[in-house]
Amino acid sequence: MSISLWLFASPILLIVGLIPWALWYRRGFPSAREKEAGTYANHFVHVNEDRSVRELTRDERDFLNMKFYPSDGSRPYIKNSYGQTTPDGNVSGFLLRKRLPRSLPIAQR
Repeated sequence: MSISLWLFASPILLIVGLIPWALWYRRGFPSAREKEAGTYANHFVHVNEDRSVRELTRDERDFLNMKFYPSDGSRPYIKNSYGQTTPDGNVSGFLLRKRLPRSLPIAQR
């Protein structure tokens, strides 16, 4: 009898566990509505090859605010963490401002 209870409860437990994980995983990412408003890029900084961090230029802001299709090869690569490298092995790239270590200063353009 306890096996049938687990078989019944396992999908429910899976769903209840996935909802908080999905909310946690998406934390901090701006919404798609912000792209339409032009404020999406305000949430990002650029990590340089020497691991210094700077504000985005006007062209980079415009590039991030553009709408891209998921399969578009020219869409910007956004790193998940400060230390992550891009698929081609570079350290530089766009990073969500909230995922930047607090001890790092952000240089002005």
